[in-house]
Amino acid sequence: MRVDWGKLATDLDALHMFGTEVSREAIEVLLGEEFFAHAVDWCIHFDKGWGLAEGVLRILRPLGMKHCYNIYKTSNNLEERQQAVALLKYTSNRRVLDYLPEFLADPDPQRQRLVIEILDQMLFWEDINNEDILPLLETAINHPNDDVRKFALGTVKDETIQGMDEFTKNLADALEDEILHWQKCLRLERIHGFALHCIPWYGQLKLSFLTGYEDFSLSEAYSEEYYYSDWRLNDLPTFGTELEALGQWMKKEFEKSGTSFQYLELFLSACASALKAPHVQNSFHIYDLSKDFQITVFSPNSVLPKRNFY
Repeated sequence: MRVDWGKLATDLDALHMFGTEVSREAIEVLLGEEFFAHAVDWCIHFDKGWGLAEGVLRILRPLGMKHCYNIYKTSNNLEERQQAVALLKYTSNRRVLDYLPEFLADPDPQRQRLVIEILDQMLFWEDINNEDILPLLETAINHPNDDVRKFALGTVKDETIQGMDEFTKNLADALEDEILHWQKCLRLERIHGFALHCIPWYGQLKLSFLTGYEDFSLSEAYSEEYYYSDWRLNDLPTFGTELEALGQWMKKEFEKSGTSFQYLELFLSACASALKAPHVQNSFHIYDLSKDFQITVFSPNSVLPKRNFY
């Protein structure tokens, strides 16, 4: 088969592009949607040679994804629908995240559990990361399916919490140093708020101050729109190296948990405990604090009502 690559690139608006995604689009055009629809159909019915068909789909993923979803939406056969969702483990990219809330709401427990397997596979391929799936997991922590709920909550194992007390103590000491350092720069500012942003999967511990010199009303400072990226003094650079070292330890320990909400809350609670340490509290008193001054430790990327862990 001879291919007019210039015409194909023009049709795909890819004359000056290259890479895996646009190449897969080209393969889809060359082979045709019928090829992928037929391969998906062959796999879910376990027809002779289905393993070879699945192997091809795994290599060419995610070109079979929309056909799996179409079978799930249109078939009246329960087994067909289950197999179509199961095949999504091997034929998907990050766009499968759009389908997963629908699968979680499906009345069939098997299709609900398949969401876990799809997420595991996507994380293994590194098509998605922990941050991508947090909104989905937050909606699953109260799911009626035990397997889904346990996956969302995660399990804190004994070996993963060793050193947490030392982490909290060292974090308090590091925060005291950082807060004292920034007072030199902010001595002329009235401080309305302090936020500690804890993002375990990135190993980040970030400090932000809220002052009266904002471009928005202070009553809006903690709304989804303004908190905290629009704060004038957000994500301040660290003075010492302690916070960075603690962040790397946190990231390593969090990865052991497999994206556990219990573990996320463990670190958020540790941040709150560190900020409540007497010597950290005393370090705030050298600032010009407003009467409405407050400290916040919010869960990052929350789709649920925000809870201040402080």
